[in-house]
Amino acid sequence: ETDLRLRIHSAQIESMTRPNPLRQPTHDLAAFLNMRPLRVLGKLIDIKEKVAAYLDATFYNLTAITSHDWKTYAEMRNLAYDKFGLTLIESYLPTGTLDQGLDVLEIMRNIHVFVARYSYHLHTQVFLERPGQNKYVHSIGIQQVANSIRTHGMGIMNTTVNYTYQFLARKLA
Repeated sequence: ETDLRLRIHSAQIESMTRPNPLRQPTHDLAAFLNMRPLRVLGKLIDIKEKVAAYLDATFYNLTAITSHDWKTYAEMRNLAYDKFGLTLIESYLPTGTLDQGLDVLEIMRNIHVFVARYSYHLHTQVFLERPGQNKYVHSIGIQQVANSIRTHGMGIMNTTVNYTYQFLARKLA
């Protein structure tokens, strides 16, 4: 993973130095990946399959967390195929949603209500409404925030951050 990441990022980011195989020795990992499955304690272990499963899970999770980097992970998948012969699965995460859900402007206008009613669920990376008298529980995740930013434009970010900072400063003072 680190080798793929360094090679892709060094090609994308101009200020990043590219790996020099003459100064930094590289390890030929393809030889390990092309080995036949090993029998260890009566179990067959296919290194290539294990590495592919790890990279699939990692790229999927990272794409789900930072969906704007999907292209980087797609390039890393292609490089893994070219360099190591690994056939990785595409993530096929949805690029949009039909339900816009809560709007960033609405949250900003009523931030005191949002703070009182919502909790952050660390595992799923979503704000969930605390159970109350409502029949339904509302949630807002990364995709809804991204949709809202696309709708209102990037100019909303500075205003939202400043407004939230002022709210926190008042609460913590």
